[in-house]
Amino acid sequence: MNIGLFTDTYFPQINGVSTHVKTLKEGLEGIGHQVLVVTADTETPVHHLEDGVLRCPAVKLKRIYGYGMACIHSMDRQRILNDFPLDVIHVHTEFGIGLSGEENARRLGVPLIYTLHTMWDQYIHYIAPYNFHSFAREMTRGYIGYFAGRADEIIGPSMKVQGFLSICGSEKKVNVIPNAVELDQFSCELVDLQAVGLLKKDYGLLPEDFVICFCGRLGKEKSVDVLLDFFAAYHRPNDHIKLLIVGEGPLHKALEEKAGRLGLTDSVVFTGGIAHENMREVYACCNLYATASKSEVNSVSMLEAMAMGLPVLHILDEENPGQVTEGVNGYIFRTPEEFHSAIERFRNNREEQVRLRASTIESARLAGQETLARRVEAIYLRQLLLAGRGQKGVS
Repeated sequence: MNIGLFTDTYFPQINGVSTHVKTLKEGLEGIGHQVLVVTADTETPVHHLEDGVLRCPAVKLKRIYGYGMACIHSMDRQRILNDFPLDVIHVHTEFGIGLSGEENARRLGVPLIYTLHTMWDQYIHYIAPYNFHSFAREMTRGYIGYFAGRADEIIGPSMKVQGFLSICGSEKKVNVIPNAVELDQFSCELVDLQAVGLLKKDYGLLPEDFVICFCGRLGKEKSVDVLLDFFAAYHRPNDHIKLLIVGEGPLHKALEEKAGRLGLTDSVVFTGGIAHENMREVYACCNLYATASKSEVNSVSMLEAMAMGLPVLHILDEENPGQVTEGVNGYIFRTPEEFHSAIERFRNNREEQVRLRASTIESARLAGQETLARRVEAIYLRQLLLAGRGQKGVS
């Protein structure tokens, strides 16, 4: 098959959507398909095709993490797409390039697949003043419902997407396909121990330190402030428990100030943004991964940490209970007391550490690139058969 993946964000931008699309592209190519990624790029003045990626000129949206917004219509883009006859179009974002994908699917008469990655109603604070949040939320939900209605199939990384779509007014069935992790990159066997030693020195980590990390955008929806509050509740000076906050975002300075007010200056390390290819060694510095965010659908960063053998401390998210299984790949907490109880349980039990690290790695292995590609491929084939187009180009 010739497959078009349309997304407003892609590498070198680092976020869950760009990582997912890259993983899917490589997985589909690995099983014999031809894949073209079409994406917005704020650094190119002209449409530019290289290594299976069509980069389209875009305006940077500073309020939304520097994402780019490209025009929906472009004759230059269309000329390039005409040389790559698409059998399926798969959109991963809902705006500029996503709408371009929807338009091209309709023009070509090919199946349109839509993966909903983001619970957009939890990101309203980036685009609307506080007094307009309610109105903007309803408008956003209506738009997502409309966009979903244009798709032939909808994919979501967890069942949380089904509930969100229902709120948005769509009753379409969601195909739940969890995100994948690049197992050939995130493996304990590939760790550069010398690089790990240098990182620990840079971060001021001692051999006796027990390190908990979070990796993600430092924005309101990630609830890093809650993580700091929970960490501080039972924190004791010189207990050698450190919290590593990996990432960049609009709340970086405010979170650093909050850590200072909580007396955590010596126990919390803010690393800033880290290149994706260096994250393996960062995770190798750590013992646990923790998150208090309830905005996640199926965190890629969390999956990468799990592949590196880090069990996850995850706040209870009643709308998305399947992200972590208690005692298999981590612990669920509701209160600061439960948060610290889980840390102590893991930290002080060597047998628990060995068992849980092994089962965490095993659970991540079920989320490899080929598994993702095969499951998505099945959806493509179903729609091609329904459209009477057969199994063109299938390996």
